[in-house]
Amino acid sequence: MKTQVLLDFTTHRVVSLAFAEGHCHDFKLFKESIGGTLPEDLLLVVDLGYLGILNFHENTFIPAKRSKNHELNEEEKALNREISRIRMEIEHFNAVFKTFQIMALPYRNRRRRFDCRAELICGIINFERAMV
Repeated sequence: MKTQVLLDFTTHRVVSLAFAEGHCHDFKLFKESIGGTLPEDLLLVVDLGYLGILNFHENTFIPAKRSKNHELNEEEKALNREISRIRMEIEHFNAVFKTFQIMALPYRNRRRRFDCRAELICGIINFERAMV
């Protein structure tokens, strides 16, 4: 099971969840679940798993990709560092999310209940973050 989380950086809370069964590419899950429903003024910060997202949502920060023929210059490296600093909040959320072992291990229960359980866990995390 694959879970995609949309976080609000101002409140550090979960805004939206999307799920896919089995192996699914990040960008494909984004297109199928959220796709064109995002407001244009919303700022997205994503990783390189979302190459091609600029065709769907222009207000997006995606890291510059290095290739064999194109080395990154200092400006691109600085931009990648800033994006990594912002994305660190997502990685912190993933760590908290996976402290619940049902999300860290392969899911072996009924699949139709997975989304309910993941939403409950996100609700617990949102509640804890609101209390701080």
